[in-house]
Formats: sequence, structure tokens, C-alpha cells
Amino acid sequence: MTETGHKSLRYKGDQALRSDFIIVGGGISGASAAYFLSQLGSVVLVEQEDHFAAHSSGRSAGQYTVGITSRPMRALAAASRAFLALPPPEFAEVPLITQRGSLTVGRRDQYGILKRLQERILQSGGKADRVDRDQALALFPALAPDTFDDGVYEVDAQDIDVDALLQGYLKGARRNGATLLTGARVVAILRRGGRWIIETAGRVTCSAPVLVNAAGGWVDTIAALAGVTPIGIVPYKRTAFTFPLLPGSMGAEWPHVCHADYDWYVKPERGCFIGSPADAIPVAPGDVYPDDVDVAQGIHNIEQGTTLRVHRPLNAWAGLRSYVRDRNPVCGALPDSPGFIWLAGQGGCGVLASPAIGQAVAGIVQNKPLPEPLAALGLTAEELSPARLTLRAA
Repeated sequence: MTETGHKSLRYKGDQALRSDFIIVGGGISGASAAYFLSQLGSVVLVEQEDHFAAHSSGRSAGQYTVGITSRPMRALAAASRAFLALPPPEFAEVPLITQRGSLTVGRRDQYGILKRLQERILQSGGKADRVDRDQALALFPALAPDTFDDGVYEVDAQDIDVDALLQGYLKGARRNGATLLTGARVVAILRRGGRWIIETAGRVTCSAPVLVNAAGGWVDTIAALAGVTPIGIVPYKRTAFTFPLLPGSMGAEWPHVCHADYDWYVKPERGCFIGSPADAIPVAPGDVYPDDVDVAQGIHNIEQGTTLRVHRPLNAWAGLRSYVRDRNPVCGALPDSPGFIWLAGQGGCGVLASPAIGQAVAGIVQNKPLPEPLAALGLTAEELSPARLTLRAA
């Protein structure tokens, strides 16, 4: 490939920001990539919004779990645990994770769902106990006892301090010399002389031999600008809201809880409960907002499954979770677009798996095998590669 993409791009030559890596997208995945790639060379991180993590990452419930259906995503999560538990010195001033626990309950006819969940957690190095109704009620006393028979308790599920993690990546990248740009919407992309060249709406031009496309729900839009075949990303809207804890702050230390039907969840915080209808509504990439009907549905579902009563939400919001058709993450390049690295499709797991995702990108850009923790869990570069999507399409 000698020249592709937007032909009207104005390449400013020596006035351009030249680097080894350009990363488009300043969510948690792009920030993680910036942190790890800045240890290898010069990085420019480009974010279209006025601040980083404006969409999905900044609206995450912040749960660490390995009870994930997608096997590659589960491996990325498991391989991220060590970094989250013990990050490098100076990475963060507070712990990145704290104990929470996660309880999933179900009816007797959902035994198979709960059994598979427990197996996934155990196979990924987590701790998971089967609990009966009384044990589940001891963990989360506000459950409605007639709605379930037993459950699975992921003992070592954690809360993630999402902001501390994000800032750790960004500050670390900056210490390593990375240039971090916000308010820089990409309007044109060209490949020339073995380098990807991008121009932003602010007329800033950047060039590098490697472009990492970490633009979340916008990754296909960025690919189209670059003349690269899209991978079929679909953003889904997820609604969430907060409501008060019980009197005396009761509930703040309870575990995250959901039903095997997965039509609601409640995550306690020290200041409130977070609730959600666990919806997944396909939408176009962009700002998304909570719909009153979806909030009301979430409240109804929670009140059916628990004795909690949500008289009025304190706050409500919506975020995006993006998937490709096989619901597995994408990390790698296609043969016809060298140096164009896809980093996409983490669904709702981008935050908790971000350490391993960043390290995987660092290995891929060097044409090295995946890091040992990922390889030890049986994950291969082929499973992450966007090539699997084009092969299935053919």
C-alpha cells in the first residue's frame, strides 16, 4: 500500500507532529495503549472530545470480574488482575481495586447458567462459591427470597477506581513523553511513505508508521477515513442510575448482585446504589442519554427482584458498549492495511481488561507473541485478530 485514505488531507511536512505511534481514541483502551506504547517510543494520543473517557469509559460501573462469557475477554480480564492489584510505583496514589464480591442468583431451572458461570470464574483463576438461598440473603439481605433458589458468589470480584486507573495511564504516558490531544476530531487520514498521516478539525497534523484505532463506537468511522475495510462495530446503549442507600448507609458493603435472567443489576457504592436494567439497545455512535422508559424499567425490575424501593433516582446516565458480531475483542492488523492496529469490541469490559489489552497492543506492534500471562491462559493473536471477521464474512 502506497497511498490510501482521504486525498484532500493537507500534509504539513516538518510542521507535523511526528511520532512512532498515533492512537485515535482517548477512552480507557486508548489511554492504556498510550501508557504501554510510550515505553517503546514516541506517542500522540488523539481524542475528539474535550476530555478523555467522555463516553463509555467515563460511565462504567467499575466492576472487576472474570465471570465473562467471552473466553478471550475472560483471559484479558484474568491477565489484568496482577496489574490492578499491584500497579507500578507512582502509577496511582490510591488502590486501583478494593474488595466487593459479586453475587448472581437464579431459579432452580437456571442451574445450568449458574454452573457455567462458576466454571468460568474458577477456570480463570477466580474464587466462586455456590450459595443457597439463606447464604445469598446473608450476603445481600435485600433480595426478594421468592425470586430465586440459589446462586454463585464470586468472592474476589472487586470495585475498580476507574478515574485513578485512567489518570494513571495518562500521567504515565505523559511522563514517558507522550503528547495528549483533546478536542481533536480526526477529519482526514492518509497513508504515504509508510506512515499514517491524520489531520484534525483544529488543523493539527500527526504522522506515524503505526496508527492504533481505539475509537470505541467510532472505529469503523476512523477506518473509513483511512480507506480500511470496517469490522462491523455496533454500539449498544446501557442505562444506569443511582439511588440512596438504606438508612444508616446500610448496603454500602454488600456485593454487586444480579439475576441469572440478567434484566437488572445493583452495585452498592459507599454513597449510593447503582442500578441498571442491563439493557443493550443498538444505536449509532454518539452521545447517548437515558430514556425515562428505560430508567423506569430498571427500577421496576430491581423492585421485583429485591425489597429495595427506588422512589426517585439521584442521577441517571447512559453509555456505549461496542461489539463486533462474535462478541469477542479485536486487537491486531489486517494484511492489506499494515500499521493500522484495531483495538475495539471490548463491550463492557474495556476498563477491567485494560492492563492486558495495552500490553497485548505493545506486543502486536513489535510483531512479538502475546505476553506470557495471556499465552498461559490459552489466548492467541489469531483469536484477537480482525482477520477472523473478514474470513467469516467471506
